[in-house]
Amino acid sequence: MAAKYDFKTSPDIQGEKEQPTLYPQIVVSGTKSLKDLAKDIARRSTVHEGTVVGLLCDLESIIANYLADGYNVKLGELGTFSATLTCRKVTDKSEIRAASVHFDNIKFKPTRKFRKEVRSKGKLERAEYGFRTSSTRYSAEERFVRLTNYLKEHSIITCKEYCALTGLLKTKAGSELRQWSNEKKIERDGRAPHVIYRAMPES
Repeated sequence: MAAKYDFKTSPDIQGEKEQPTLYPQIVVSGTKSLKDLAKDIARRSTVHEGTVVGLLCDLESIIANYLADGYNVKLGELGTFSATLTCRKVTDKSEIRAASVHFDNIKFKPTRKFRKEVRSKGKLERAEYGFRTSSTRYSAEERFVRLTNYLKEHSIITCKEYCALTGLLKTKAGSELRQWSNEKKIERDGRAPHVIYRAMPES
């Protein structure tokens, strides 16, 4: 199977380009889960799929512990994980207390061997449909009106149903629903991936 790609326009930050330049980017086919990894590993070995899942879950936990203890973690020839920190901006380190410094993000740096292996195995072909984007047919205000009318008729809505209602992609639809929930315009109930939204009860 070949990876699909298409071209995106490079942003002209300084506004000096007469014609925008393009750069290639992978059109993501989806996301492989831990269960997918376990199935593929089980097919290549005599280890049961459930055992592989258990080992990978333990691996996640152990890596998190190492990073929390201040270690970098080199995972074979895949690459190295490292943790980053954050705090408010200061000009003098004496201005901030240790309690104000927090873990921020996790970085992953692949090894040269791993990058080389991906390049040697990878096949590319131009995507037929390119990048999917959220529909711009409705404004945010119009989408909220459609949502309100939908909830009057159906009482609840899921993110998937909101995507179909508005033409938004899943990530943007979920973000918009959470925003309106935080603003107390709608009610959120349940836990991922079984979250539903309702109209606010009348006071």
